[in-house]
Amino acid sequence: MSAAHVMTGLQVLLFLVSLLYATAPLYLFAESRPFAGGRWYNPYGDLNATGRWQKASLHAHSVAWGGLTNGGQTAEQVAGAYTRMRYDIVGLSDYHSMSAAERTGTFPVYEHGWNVQKSHRLAIGGDAVVWRDYPLGQTVHHKQDIINRLGLTGAVVVLAHPTIRGGHSVADLRQLSGYDALEVLNHFVSPATTEWDAALSSGRAVWVMASDDSHDIQDAGETGVHWTLVYTRSRETHAVRSAIRAGRTIGVRGVGGQTQLSFVSQHVFGDTLEVRARGPIAHIEFTGQDGATRTTQVTASHGVTIARAVARPDDGYLRATVIGTGSGAPPLLLLNPIVRWDGVILGAATATVDVPRTAALRWMACSLYAAAFMSMQARRRRRLPKAQPVPA
Repeated sequence: MSAAHVMTGLQVLLFLVSLLYATAPLYLFAESRPFAGGRWYNPYGDLNATGRWQKASLHAHSVAWGGLTNGGQTAEQVAGAYTRMRYDIVGLSDYHSMSAAERTGTFPVYEHGWNVQKSHRLAIGGDAVVWRDYPLGQTVHHKQDIINRLGLTGAVVVLAHPTIRGGHSVADLRQLSGYDALEVLNHFVSPATTEWDAALSSGRAVWVMASDDSHDIQDAGETGVHWTLVYTRSRETHAVRSAIRAGRTIGVRGVGGQTQLSFVSQHVFGDTLEVRARGPIAHIEFTGQDGATRTTQVTASHGVTIARAVARPDDGYLRATVIGTGSGAPPLLLLNPIVRWDGVILGAATATVDVPRTAALRWMACSLYAAAFMSMQARRRRRLPKAQPVPA
């Protein structure tokens, strides 16, 4: 292949990538403000006998795309490993592919993102793969666009490992909307509680997810260490989606898919949040507006640890973390918060397309493309040999 052909190929690729950015919409983001209302929404307040807590792994990788992506074992081997650890719901989140689910009968999920910034999302239970992305870096507008596109497929949208390369920064999470959950626990990084609190403090009703993000099931440090408990009546796709969107999830850190900690209940009495749990518990922490720690009162009764905290008037939410005994990375239960609401709308409105600015951006892009094309044509004409005069 000649240098000219290589250069032409690079120019075509650059044009296609620039076209992605040129056609991206710009958004008007909902105001960042605390949850408000005279009532508390408790995601665990209506649990009943028709459902149960089911252990879910929805972020793990197998060999895919001919080995081009990072996955150490086949889909069958990965699914088998989680089945042996007694997981109820297993999803193989290969990049932009749900073929593993089709082959193994596992839960439909994939990881979206082919960008250098590691702005990745989990699309859980959708009916199609979204291929569009912004590969060379993303503003908050690009991230909102991908969230919206994933949502149109019916998928539960989870922002994955937000702290890796600043994929979803604190500033982003104070603006973004339309997604359902945040991957707060991921084996690659420390818990993303700061990012979660930023979203919650800005009135974004997003719920906790915890995942191994395993790429090698033979590595005990990345397999069976984080999982999500989902309270659902069945493993059907629609039931799991509904449970996650309602906030009926708990993020868990353990070992080998096991933990001695267990959730008992979460109730609200006035402005007091009461959490009950069992197991070898070191302490239970409560977190309110802007990630501030709230005073905890702890008692015990018949092997159950009972912890209470009172929400302050400026607390738009209040959440609890159950921390087990042990050195290093102790076992955790991350519980979803109670949030203030009016009984109708939960949290901030969703972002909307800024039509005038989007139209202006596209007009500017078209003008630049036209100018570039005319410049290329002018250079081409100058390079053509001049016609020689015909002898008389």
